[in-house]
Amino acid sequence: MAQCREIFDLGCIPVIADFTLALSRWFYPHLTFIASSLIATILVIYGGRINKAVWALVRGAHFLIRTLVFIALCAFGYGAIAVYLLPVVKKLLLLFGSFWLGPLVVACFLVVGLLAERHSRRG
Repeated sequence: MAQCREIFDLGCIPVIADFTLALSRWFYPHLTFIASSLIATILVIYGGRINKAVWALVRGAHFLIRTLVFIALCAFGYGAIAVYLLPVVKKLLLLFGSFWLGPLVVACFLVVGLLAERHSRRG
């Protein structure tokens, strides 16, 4: 118990707060790139499932129709998702305030990494 008091007396909490604030300040100017990378990574992880769902819908269609649908999905669908979700993800990252931006970004990338790892193990 005495060690805990010494840690708090030395001011570890302000040091952690300063580190969190510095991390958040460092991430803030790069928020657009951070949100883009989160969206792109999630689209890569789950794009195969989306493609399979669309394939199930157009399975019986003519080859030309199937090809056009997948061109539209890949060129316009995924692009539109990335473009329109970007401001939403940026706002969500700032929802908890600029102080918590750094830890939140780190947590988001950890979660996306865990999702990618789980997805890669499924084959």
